[in-house]
Amino acid sequence: MLTFSTNSATVIGAICFFGLVGCVIESPPESAETVTARLIPLLTDTQTDTRRTAALSLGKIGDPQAIQALVLALSDPDDQVRQSSAWALGTMADSLSDRALVALVQHLTDPSDSVKQAVVLALGRTAVQKELILVLTEAYAISTIDTQRTIIQSLAHFDFPFSYSVYLQALESPDSLTRQSAIAGLGELGDPRGLPLLRTHLLQDTSVGVRSEAAYRLGKLGTNADVVALKQAMETDPTPNVHFWASWALNQIGQNT
Repeated sequence: MLTFSTNSATVIGAICFFGLVGCVIESPPESAETVTARLIPLLTDTQTDTRRTAALSLGKIGDPQAIQALVLALSDPDDQVRQSSAWALGTMADSLSDRALVALVQHLTDPSDSVKQAVVLALGRTAVQKELILVLTEAYAISTIDTQRTIIQSLAHFDFPFSYSVYLQALESPDSLTRQSAIAGLGELGDPRGLPLLRTHLLQDTSVGVRSEAAYRLGKLGTNADVVALKQAMETDPTPNVHFWASWALNQIGQNT
């Protein structure tokens, strides 16, 4: 059962009206703006359940006046509060400022996987793709290698077109895990522009993991245009793992090896 502090009790009736908590009320309904104004302070309530419920409720109402408070709530010590806040911001994606977008991007490195997924989904709902690309690109460029790796690994789980330019940056990383995640991300996108990059890294990357990932992705997405590179890798790569995936990819494309 959820517990609410004394401060939260004054807005429960209004929350019930919006269908956010199951209960019966007799008081007249209040406007969304009024309820939002009363919910915002609850994002800093001492009770975790209250903060979580407030974030979810604000997301369901969708009033942009809550954006600043929800951005602050992305730093809440509770994982579920951060996740709920990210989700709520996603419901207001068309109204997010650059500051809010930057905050979401920064939380791609959240220690909680559920929070990272909520952040990526929130970013994916924004309609300002150009601004988002700029924010993502800048955030990636100024981050540490560990943070860059986390950003790319998080994005690679989703096929968002706005990730393409960030993957291009990541392919230049000195960190092999970042490059491998970028290759995987390009594969998830299925964008044919990525095929030449997959071939290049299949033949030239210094990492076995990256070359293997590239071979695997070519097997999923490749065409006859990729056969030459795959045969070269199968015949010349000194690593059995790459040889295996190149052979598998050729079979997937329909070649007899």
